[in-house]
Amino acid sequence: MEHEPELLRFTISSIKELGLTVEDSQAEQFMHYLTHLTEWNKTMNLTAITDPREIIVKHFVDSLAALAAVSFSQNSVLLDAGSGAGFPGIPLKILRSDLEVVLVEPIQKKCSFLTSVIGLLKLLKITTFDGTVEQYAKQSFQQGIDAIVLRALKFEEIKMHISSLLTSRGKVVLYRAEPLKAEEIGRDFQLVSETNLLLPQGFGKRVISVIEKVA
Repeated sequence: MEHEPELLRFTISSIKELGLTVEDSQAEQFMHYLTHLTEWNKTMNLTAITDPREIIVKHFVDSLAALAAVSFSQNSVLLDAGSGAGFPGIPLKILRSDLEVVLVEPIQKKCSFLTSVIGLLKLLKITTFDGTVEQYAKQSFQQGIDAIVLRALKFEEIKMHISSLLTSRGKVVLYRAEPLKAEEIGRDFQLVSETNLLLPQGFGKRVISVIEKVA
């Protein structure tokens, strides 16, 4: 990747703007991810964004916004619903290696990309599922999920399928452009918190809404 040292510094400073700590080795992983994503994107529609700095902020750093808003317990199990090119699941995994992550993605080609990224970055305790959230919920092998992260999908598209997946205090973390309305949440869930964040470098706003199952 051209100008990698400069992009490496840009990545570190952008993540720190969110109030998060990033190690040099983790920033290097983001650079490998960026190069891999850019190469695959030439032949596959993984992202409409092609400028490296925009990818860093609008995909990598934006994915990490949940860590600035939510306290995930050590070794939590996260499910990334509609992972696409790995956002937010892979950036979260890079910064929090203790998390166990399941990337659910129904498009097989994108699943192949996710698998290749996991291998490239040598990530452990992270798996892919080639299918929809509804299909994943019907599997007998799934474990209790502590948090479902939703960045590409809308909550109403999957809420009828996820109650059985979540642990008793399981949460859904929504990446949104605006706060949730009460009617969007429904009766089975309740709002826990909502955090408004500014993305670094003037790249816009992000609302992280956290809801959990009603006991």
